[in-house]
Amino acid sequence: MTLHVYSLPAWMLSFAFYLVGSCCVAAEPIPIAHRGLLRHAPENTLPAFAACLELGMGFELDIRTTKDGHLVVIHDDNVQRTTNGTSQSVRDLRLDELQKLDAGSWFGSAYTDLHVPTLEETLSLVRERKRGPTLIALNVKDLPREGEAKLVALVEKYELLSESFAFDQIDEMSDRLKKLNPAFRIGQNVNQQSINARIDEGRLDCFLLTSRPQEEDVQRLHKLGKQVLFNYAGPMNRDAGTWRLAAAAGIDGLLTDFPLECRLAWRIGAESANSVPNLDPRGTWVETPWASPVIDRGKAGAWDHMAVDNPYVYVEDDRFFCFFEAQDKPFANEGREAIGIAVSRDGLNWNKIPGNPILTTGNEDTWDGVVAKLPTGVIKHDGIYHLFYSGRDNQTKQIGVATAVQPAGPWIKHPDNPVLRSRPGKWDQVLSTHPAPVIELNGRYHLLFRGMVRRYQKQGVGLAVSSNLRHWQRSVQEPVISSDEEIASLAVARDGQHLVGISQPMDLQRRSYWFSDDAKNWRKGPPVNFRASVEAETLSNPFLCDGQWTVLYEQKDRIYRAVLQSCDDSSTSRRRRE
Repeated sequence: MTLHVYSLPAWMLSFAFYLVGSCCVAAEPIPIAHRGLLRHAPENTLPAFAACLELGMGFELDIRTTKDGHLVVIHDDNVQRTTNGTSQSVRDLRLDELQKLDAGSWFGSAYTDLHVPTLEETLSLVRERKRGPTLIALNVKDLPREGEAKLVALVEKYELLSESFAFDQIDEMSDRLKKLNPAFRIGQNVNQQSINARIDEGRLDCFLLTSRPQEEDVQRLHKLGKQVLFNYAGPMNRDAGTWRLAAAAGIDGLLTDFPLECRLAWRIGAESANSVPNLDPRGTWVETPWASPVIDRGKAGAWDHMAVDNPYVYVEDDRFFCFFEAQDKPFANEGREAIGIAVSRDGLNWNKIPGNPILTTGNEDTWDGVVAKLPTGVIKHDGIYHLFYSGRDNQTKQIGVATAVQPAGPWIKHPDNPVLRSRPGKWDQVLSTHPAPVIELNGRYHLLFRGMVRRYQKQGVGLAVSSNLRHWQRSVQEPVISSDEEIASLAVARDGQHLVGISQPMDLQRRSYWFSDDAKNWRKGPPVNFRASVEAETLSNPFLCDGQWTVLYEQKDRIYRAVLQSCDDSSTSRRRRE
């Protein structure tokens, strides 16, 4: 039988601080392959484990006990699913009987005649084949009292006390294992609500978190000397965004059915962050094409006949989705605003989708019964897309979310709306969204919003945080950019590991850059150089298109496009025009 060995390019995770030459290197968590590399070899077999070791990964295995007391590696008590045996229990078979069964041909002919491995064979393989730090998660399924000493002895024999841990056993067994050897490590699945209780018990060395880790929890556990892992195993748990957020929280390892994809997502994400060209504030935004909208109003009588404006751009793979608001006729003539989508492959040529509008106002007595507008912050989480928008009734404006299983929809307003409510009597008693992405930082989501004392008066920038995109809390009670700045719109992009915003104050001649590392602390930068056929109003979030920073923006109820020319490029263009 041939053992297939997989390889991925080596890399270094480094972050370039904006306009500063320093950098830092972050350690990558260890992927822990659920039952071994089970999508490439039969689960819980030596080839599935060997592939993990060759790739520098950890793995999880399941321990059961045979009739004659041997510790073996197999998930089910019944041998029928993963061997050619009939319906029998592992505990009713002697080791020689169990190992006569074929544990590989069900997966593929290349694995014919594989046997169910013993725990000793598996740990011996780890000792011989591991290529660096690893993590072996010993899932205790069936272990009688007399087998506990055998388990500890085997881990000691193959010198894996620091690189393995047992989990899923009852607490009384954990205590007995610790008594046999205090250095034997104990893990357990722990939900976020149980972290404090488990800390107080003092039993666990490894916290195998079952909900997406939060940075503050990870840091607290690390300070206590605990290892922190994320249990994201299962065939449905295959979301790159969740993998990245968990890594950003600082975990030590992640249990998954898709370890190759998981590690690749971490590395591609880091490489992409490092390869993004700086959004150079010395450059000039130039309307391209000149004096020609890229998204125009619809035909007479259409849902977008009167205006298209307030664009926001979501990028996925090789497609650009422009979410925009539109109006069909004047409000005095029972006009309404609604949200639509245009799609592009090149950032220049845009086509409105047939399903427009994707969102419109609610019923007369709802929180968004008067206005549903300003689409922003599209983000994918656990396979679901989330779109944030502003809604208004006769009293105030607030922020809600709609969800969909694909960017083009259909979009469904969430029943918890509004997810961020205004605060009567405060600086943000009127709310609306900014053309900024929902920002993932340190394992949490960050949403920038506009707060106003009254509509279009004393406009400040606020910050809300969430762990699930539905329940939001203000990160701070006061604006993160003062209301004195009167920022009506802050178009924000991620530039590497940093945030760059372009403000739209009431006086457009005072438009400037803003910079932040954490979405909370902002510093004002230089003025924005912009060349357009008429005065550019609300800008979309800047996005990269064919290696160029690009924005869409509103002018006279149509949507135009501009690209950022570097300082040298803009000087050259100016000389040519002269």
